Amino acid sequence: MARGAKPDNKTRMLVWGRAAGHCQYPGCSKRLDEDLVAGDLRKNNAYLAHIIASDPSGERGDPTLSHELSNDPTNIMLMCDPHHREIDDPNKKDRYSVSVLRQMKQQHEDRVAHLFSNPLIKPAHVVRVAAFIGENETSIPLSDCIAAMGNEFYLADRRPIDIQMRDIATKDSDPDYYPTVLKLLRSKYDREIRGRFEEGELQHLAIFGFAPMPVLMELGRLLSDLSAVSLYGKHREPKPGWAWPDDQPPLGFSMFKGRTGSKKVALKLSVSAEIVDERVTAAYEDDDVSIWEIRSNRLGTSELRSQNDLSEFRKVVGKTFDAIKDQHGLDVELSVFPAVPTTCAIEFGRTWQPKAHPGFRIFDQVRERGFIERHSIN
Repeated sequence: MARGAKPDNKTRMLVWGRAAGHCQYPGCSKRLDEDLVAGDLRKNNAYLAHIIASDPSGERGDPTLSHELSNDPTNIMLMCDPHHREIDDPNKKDRYSVSVLRQMKQQHEDRVAHLFSNPLIKPAHVVRVAAFIGENETSIPLSDCIAAMGNEFYLADRRPIDIQMRDIATKDSDPDYYPTVLKLLRSKYDREIRGRFEEGELQHLAIFGFAPMPVLMELGRLLSDLSAVSLYGKHREPKPGWAWPDDQPPLGFSMFKGRTGSKKVALKLSVSAEIVDERVTAAYEDDDVSIWEIRSNRLGTSELRSQNDLSEFRKVVGKTFDAIKDQHGLDVELSVFPAVPTTCAIEFGRTWQPKAHPGFRIFDQVRERGFIERHSIN
């Protein structure tokens, strides 16, 4: 049986318009009108992909509906070349059923409609920072980033800013790991973020980070001059992803001061787990140390549940820095022992101000060795 009618100009315009000129495959959102704007039609990689094939013998074809819906804009998706091939791969026909593709199309068009109906939604550039933590690593799919930004931001550029440090030959337990990784982090930050911000190319950053605590704190220090930054952390419950769940009462944080009279101060960040004093003093050659603590009111929180909790954490960190300076002086020897979610580690570094707060050393937990000094911020 022959194919159904080709989409006419009206149908083409409706499909392109409802897709806002972007690929409708989830997590892609590739802009497909760039070659048309440039006038080079030979490089146009946009495809009108039928959900129910226009040919009854094609993928998801139907003896009756193939012809009836061949020119129906509700049955046609705008796709880039790779994803057009993906959904029509005969080996993946069970994955891309009619109902699945209809849902993809509807979700994309709903998002487009929502973006244009809400003038408060602003563009943000996605920044993905990833490094091994011991033997563990995590991928940060762009689709998860888009979902996490939700009603706050839309993707300013389909190409995320990636600061990947997974190919380092050494592990985070090796002495050479942190100097290598931190040098790479600063180099990529200067090249990919600082310069582009100064030139006005970037307006807002959406940060997604998974790396050891010292790396995330250094990232926070680098970001401390920028106010247009939003942080996102990975969540396992109730649904895995990076969006803020906002499903728990406020967490709350408390500051506990140490004794006076010492020029050595240890600051415990007890959010994900409790850090007993003996683990801290074991990292010192003597016991002349004043132990301070920022403590979650619900100890054992491995993931913050709301941006308000992160804001409260930042406030307590700022007050603690000021209190340590007032009690021990700006020249105090400050050491930080973190057990916090990733977003807290970044925010801790962002809160520190070089001229107003004392510098600090960062200790990281190493299995069977206790806390080991890994980095310093001055």
